[in-house]
Amino acid sequence: MQPPQWPGQPGYPPGPQQGPPFGPGVPGNPLPPPKSDGGGGVIIALLLGGGLLVLVLIVGVVVVLANGGDDDDDPTPPLAVSRTATPSYSPYSTPTTGTGGIDPQGVLKSTIRTARGNTFTQVGTRVDSCTARANSTMLERLRLYPCTGQMYSAVYANPSRSIVTVISVVNVGSSSDANGLSRAVYSEGWPRLLKPSNTSGMPQLSQEPSQWTRAWTLNSSIIYAQSYWARGGAVGDRTGSVYNTAGELGVEVTNALRFSS
Repeated sequence: MQPPQWPGQPGYPPGPQQGPPFGPGVPGNPLPPPKSDGGGGVIIALLLGGGLLVLVLIVGVVVVLANGGDDDDDPTPPLAVSRTATPSYSPYSTPTTGTGGIDPQGVLKSTIRTARGNTFTQVGTRVDSCTARANSTMLERLRLYPCTGQMYSAVYANPSRSIVTVISVVNVGSSSDANGLSRAVYSEGWPRLLKPSNTSGMPQLSQEPSQWTRAWTLNSSIIYAQSYWARGGAVGDRTGSVYNTAGELGVEVTNALRFSS
């Protein structure tokens, strides 16, 4: 009933075309020569000509302002890329006292009934070295906080068999080491995810699904609860069923280990 684990944990549109350049204005009929009226007509003509020039300048400025900046305008919005939301991870640490590893084999039973009245059924177990079970990020942290003994894991299905939860227990040298290793979940450092046994009748996913991973410390031990939908899919936020299921079973196992040690 050894459940397998997943390997590893892991256009440009052209700008708007410029219109044809503005051509020269269409000349009007020439003004008739001024009458010889002692210079008064000349002054009037000069005033009229000056007013026309000011009007032409104003129109020119308006045209420039109306067309300026076309080269900088983006006619299309930027491309929107859809990404699958990655769940965030945060450990919940309980106060630690004393030292010494714990043996979880008497707690990781074939069925576990939680304080909420739900019964979880075991659908796989695995005992292996910590280095074989750790993902790459957790493996780096194990160099600082090496584990003692094996990693014990058990895979459970919730009552409706819709959510899978992997419970893993790791023993290290001290309570401070346990705190240091548990904090690796902030950087997605945790045990590699396990599938249910292929004889359990549970779905066997071909790709590693999204998950919620939570961690608790108890003396010099870390208890991990990793939950995901049995058929895969988005796991939702902290108010969702997957997150709460990891918490329900993780707390139950942690408390059982506390009272058994």
